Amino acid sequence: MNKKNLAEQYATKEYERLNDSDPIFEDNLCFSIIDIEAAFNAGRESVVENIPELEWETLKDGSLKASTPFGCYNIDKDNYGISHYIVSSMFSKTKVVFGKQNAILAADENYKKRIKQALGL
Repeated sequence: MNKKNLAEQYATKEYERLNDSDPIFEDNLCFSIIDIEAAFNAGRESVVENIPELEWETLKDGSLKASTPFGCYNIDKDNYGISHYIVSSMFSKTKVVFGKQNAILAADENYKKRIKQALGL
């Protein structure tokens, strides 16, 4: 899936509006197009950097569950390992991790990766 470059489209239309619809040539780019595109893309990246961590709910059986707009993450104790936990979701491979905190970090990283993919970053 190709991401749309909305900043470039906006900047091009604005340039043409301000310059009586003159065509834009590659060697005649104005800085405002580049500046607008950079600001737009920086804003998109900023959204991802400020995504809150997943909020975990402890279930009766001791497992953890975090709901997201695109499904749930689950962390279960692996009965075969002393401190091993199973991280799973409907959209990623099941992962066995040593330590509960590492399991939470693995789920958070996967969640942020999914959002970046959705935004085309």
